[in-house]
Amino acid sequence: MRFAFRALGGALLFALALLPAAARAHKPSDSTLALRAEGNELVGQWDIAVRDLDLALGLDADADARITWGELRAQRTNLFAYALSRLALSAGGTRCPSAARELRVDRHSDGAYAVLDFRADCAAKPRAIEVEYSLLFELDAQHRGLLRLDGESGVQTAIFASDARARRFELG
Repeated sequence: MRFAFRALGGALLFALALLPAAARAHKPSDSTLALRAEGNELVGQWDIAVRDLDLALGLDADADARITWGELRAQRTNLFAYALSRLALSAGGTRCPSAARELRVDRHSDGAYAVLDFRADCAAKPRAIEVEYSLLFELDAQHRGLLRLDGESGVQTAIFASDARARRFELG
């Protein structure tokens, strides 16, 4: 009886030890979008997990289960096209077209992120903007987009989800 209890206790401790690792392995998908209003431009930085971009675009060209900087850089055009086609920025009902700038990589607590720098040009200095976000929802309905918007009226934040894809923000 004592042996069975020890074996059960050992199995329980082993299972509990694995729990934090399992929780980290299944971290929900998210991205971080920072926008800053500068005159008639919106300057953006979008951090998107490389693992999510690989799921969407198949970045691992040599199928070695590792995404290298070379593989990421080779897909630069596709990365920006995919991401920016899923973000609509408008001011006064008029679309502010976005243009790719720089691609970088950053390390977050849960892995490597592609950092996409871009600018959106509005026809005039916007007093309010509308943001429509639809990144990764076709692949992961639990994905979240975390927004930080810096404008004349201060910092505003929002969370985009598959059931909450559009928001309007006053800039000042």
